[in-house]
Amino acid sequence: MSSEKIKVNSWNEWDPLKHVIVGRADGVCIPAPEPALDAKVPEDSDMRGKFGPRTKDSIDKANQLLDDFSNTLIKRGIKVDRPTPINFDQPISTPDWKSETMFGCMPPRDVLRSNAIEAVIISEAITEAAFEID
Repeated sequence: MSSEKIKVNSWNEWDPLKHVIVGRADGVCIPAPEPALDAKVPEDSDMRGKFGPRTKDSIDKANQLLDDFSNTLIKRGIKVDRPTPINFDQPISTPDWKSETMFGCMPPRDVLRSNAIEAVIISEAITEAAFEID
């Protein structure tokens, strides 16, 4: 994405889509184990018990799907911004919690959530809410 600030807002869910952020799979990690994640990962998943960077093959396949989706939106006249990935394979924490890795920027809201924080956009406000409170 450019260094230009992007104003994010969402006033309703039924107006025609004008501008959207489509994530990238570059650097995506399997999240480190934590209570909120356990319920989301099926028992027979190859992700269970692992965390850290995903394979290059899985990232390449995901990026192809995201690129195709972005191109379809652009052809329909919708402005598409793509985030610049960072190093997600590193710990992140606050005074109240710690995670061994972040997730990624696919979907882009996960740059805000990093395994423990969910973000919702309502009008011009970004609201964060914890997944789970012990």
